[in-house]
Amino acid sequence: MPIIAKGSNNTDYEKTPLGTQQAICVFVEDIGTQEGSYMGESIRNRQVVICWELAETMVEGENAGKPFMITKFYTLSLNEKANLRKDLESWRGKPFTLDELAGFDLEKLKMANCLLNIVEAKTQAGKTYPKIAAISPLLKNMDKLVSINSNPPEWIQKKREESVEWQEKNKTIDNNEPFNEPIIEDGLPF
Repeated sequence: MPIIAKGSNNTDYEKTPLGTQQAICVFVEDIGTQEGSYMGESIRNRQVVICWELAETMVEGENAGKPFMITKFYTLSLNEKANLRKDLESWRGKPFTLDELAGFDLEKLKMANCLLNIVEAKTQAGKTYPKIAAISPLLKNMDKLVSINSNPPEWIQKKREESVEWQEKNKTIDNNEPFNEPIIEDGLPF
């Protein structure tokens, strides 16, 4: 009897709409220091994940009526070359001041509305996925979205557990406390 292997074309999910989409930031999650590589070199970067709900809702299956969600990973840095800084300045519609660059509380992003430009990107393996190409403020007089999600996706906790901090903590302490170091609050407005 033949054993047949097939390529994975996992399209069992509804595709995120492309183009300009109204969205609301629903989660800003610190996932700790993640290990990776850049140009063949091993690197470690403290990362955050920002999650948005889109105005557009799914129409198929068990998720019908629920808003699409999209996320973006960032190195936790406001360096002038950092993607986080570029996206936040684009979203705000103005550059950060020197005082703001001394420390900006990302928790202020939660429930902030924006417009996302979502494009289709390809992995090295050729799979396509939705990617946030740009973030901009809402147009004047646009109605703001209200979030319906109250809990971050489960995969975020799994990412935290991959962090250097989580791994080091669990080498010496055998418990199941989640790594959830808070971002320092400094009272700056978004």
